[in-house]
Amino acid sequence: FYYQKVIFCRGILRHTGGRMNMMTSREFAELIGVSQATVSRALNGSPSVCEKTRIYIEQKAEEYGFVLNSQARSLKTSKTQTIGVLFPLNFDSLSKNLMFTHISDQLQRELSRRGYDIMIVYDHDPELKSNTFERVIRSGKVDGLINFRPQLLEREIDLIEKFHVPFVSLHSALQESTLFHQLMIDEENAGFQIGQYLGGQDGGKYVYVAVNDEPPERSSRMHGYMKGLASMGKELHEDAILSAERSTISAYEAILEHKALFENGQTSIFVYNDMMALGVLNALRELGVDVPGQAQVFGMDDIPLASWFTPRLSTMRSPVRQMVKDGCDLLIGLIEGKEIAPQTVYYQSQMILRDTTR
Repeated sequence: FYYQKVIFCRGILRHTGGRMNMMTSREFAELIGVSQATVSRALNGSPSVCEKTRIYIEQKAEEYGFVLNSQARSLKTSKTQTIGVLFPLNFDSLSKNLMFTHISDQLQRELSRRGYDIMIVYDHDPELKSNTFERVIRSGKVDGLINFRPQLLEREIDLIEKFHVPFVSLHSALQESTLFHQLMIDEENAGFQIGQYLGGQDGGKYVYVAVNDEPPERSSRMHGYMKGLASMGKELHEDAILSAERSTISAYEAILEHKALFENGQTSIFVYNDMMALGVLNALRELGVDVPGQAQVFGMDDIPLASWFTPRLSTMRSPVRQMVKDGCDLLIGLIEGKEIAPQTVYYQSQMILRDTTR
């Protein structure tokens, strides 16, 4: 009569002497008829557990609301002092995408100052039934998430909502859901400014170097560029939209494959980001095209390396430091239980003119 198991909210609780405690993994294992080790392995995504057993344990955990560790979000019993940073699917490396390196460095500095550590989270296979992102959420390894992923999967959104994980998107990861806090660079306005600047000069062809993993209908940078050109009576033709991977070498190859665009007359080029712009500059140099005499080049983001190029790159400077500070303020407020209505805030980029434009 002094011991009674009670199902309450998302935790399985034990009532003893007037106190409510979360059931241990050993007790949960006994309840569903498997070993404690099997529960731990299954909920941590270990490949040593067969698919049938893993599904059974996950279903039972869902049924009883069991969370593997004592840091269950629903009970707010403790904090990990760790923030997860969610990188895009199929992310290659920080060495190839220096904008993420730049933002991650600012995040590390800001969160370290506030007593938090960072856990970088990304997956190469979105079809995995139990990926790293889901394991991190289910096991309660982070207090909240900073998101760089352009679009979350539906099952990931469901997990965030189910486990009430504080969540803030930064930079260009605009989600379709209205339930999230989002601090974004106004990429369309940045593209518009570039289009106006380049379109305001005499003659020439206009080129945009796009990334091949971004559908044209979602390309805010390109749409802004086209609008800026149109406002000056100029046009971006379809055959002048070059597609490349998010890398220096791919952008370099895209220019060489379309060298006829740059051989005669003036050309003005807006490149998706600064790292790809480096590849464009290398290709133009190889083709013997003078920059900025024959071709002007504009990048995006103003990573520190942009001013080290030869010639130094004209670009749009993203207010990374302020955006990161505001994002950390917001996320930590959510972790501390503050009621903050979901919001989408846009930050404006600053035009930085250097050696690659006239």
